[in-house]
Amino acid sequence: MLLQIALATLLGAVLLVSSGLKLCDRTGTAIAAATYGIHGRPARWIWLPLAVLEASIAAGLIAGATVAAWAAATLLAAFAVAQASALAAGRGGAPCGCFGARGQVSWTSAARAAALAGTAALLALAPAVTTAMAVHVAAGALALLLAAVVVQRGRRGSVPDGALEIAGEGPQLGTALDLGLGSDPRAGAVALALFSAEGCRLCRTLQPHAERLGAVVFDENEDAAEWERAAVPGAPFAIALSPEGIVLAKGTVNTRRQLVSVLAAARELGTPELATHQQQFALPDTEQASSRRGFLSAAGGAAAALAVAHTVGVKPGDADAYHFCGHIFTTDGCPHPTGLPRIDSRGFPLRGRDGVPVDDLGRVINADGVAIEPDGQPVVDADGRPLAPATRTRVCVATGRRYRIQVRTDGSWHRCCNGHVRKLIDCCTTSKRRINGDRALKGYCFKNRRVFCVMYYQTKVPC
Repeated sequence: MLLQIALATLLGAVLLVSSGLKLCDRTGTAIAAATYGIHGRPARWIWLPLAVLEASIAAGLIAGATVAAWAAATLLAAFAVAQASALAAGRGGAPCGCFGARGQVSWTSAARAAALAGTAALLALAPAVTTAMAVHVAAGALALLLAAVVVQRGRRGSVPDGALEIAGEGPQLGTALDLGLGSDPRAGAVALALFSAEGCRLCRTLQPHAERLGAVVFDENEDAAEWERAAVPGAPFAIALSPEGIVLAKGTVNTRRQLVSVLAAARELGTPELATHQQQFALPDTEQASSRRGFLSAAGGAAAALAVAHTVGVKPGDADAYHFCGHIFTTDGCPHPTGLPRIDSRGFPLRGRDGVPVDDLGRVINADGVAIEPDGQPVVDADGRPLAPATRTRVCVATGRRYRIQVRTDGSWHRCCNGHVRKLIDCCTTSKRRINGDRALKGYCFKNRRVFCVMYYQTKVPC
């Protein structure tokens, strides 16, 4: 009997964790749906029924319902089959959506789902037992505690605290920008602006938090003049201004903490008058999060950070080579066979302009990995024989081999671009230098790794 209670609690906790992580990263779950062939609007909302189903089954397991055990076995077996099918289709390494954005499809993940399905089946086949309500309550409390701890740890570990601040995006730091903002006491002496877009779910999520912080929200269509004046690259994007209209901080924001980090960074770089207001309207310690400007400031001081923002960037003539969806990156893109660091969901190179798969030599390939001509015919040598397939390596892995460093794909950002979610991805290492030679940035990768170079993945998820 105790074993059955333990198994029910374990399975309930697993399903609660899975449900909670889907709620914490709904965009990541939508992107992971592409691994299983679900695209467009169905992918955008698939997280909701899945999260509800998992939570409902978990509640039934904790209550000791046999039907819940059968439902868990069926659901987990379906997950195992779906992952095995994805692996058979060559999608190993793609996001699996199992336990947050970091999970990847592998034989290990498929075997784990199958083992959990078997455990649920054994639980369903076991003789029914009657247990005291206190035992069920204790088991439920334990499951909820485990779920809450893991969800909180997963949420903290998968999302950077600071905003994504790039020198070439938005207005230049230290310059004047007239957006007609007044100073709101909730933001101290700093004026905060959030740039939003119609249909952008991330924007809708952030808007209530922005308004509570005293921010003014600018819509992409209704406030097109302000968007153009601020040179905003995409939504959601935040800018903090001094009372004189000087740009103090900016960046792409996906979460409330990242939005708060823009305000906190602006206060850190403000005038003495702002420092006085900062003491009066100080943020709680739990919300003091540094943006990318904050990381640079810690490395070399605020003055050095502003100098970097003014001097590091992409020359106008090079914009086509380093520009995607308004994202001109100072970190620089990972080496890519065709230039723009576009990748598929598994990290393999795609041609930037159309997303066609290419090999390590930059040649367009077919489903068999054979280089093909524009008409679809195989590329042949001088004797008319088809060329042997070239290797095709994940972009981050190829970067590590080229620079002889240990790399790992870690941090990521979501941005609404041309009606679809685009995922900006960091290739991380323990190296203290970025690919462009600047000091590498911590806080965007996990553990002690730092950003070395960046890539991007174009999804079919509408925004």
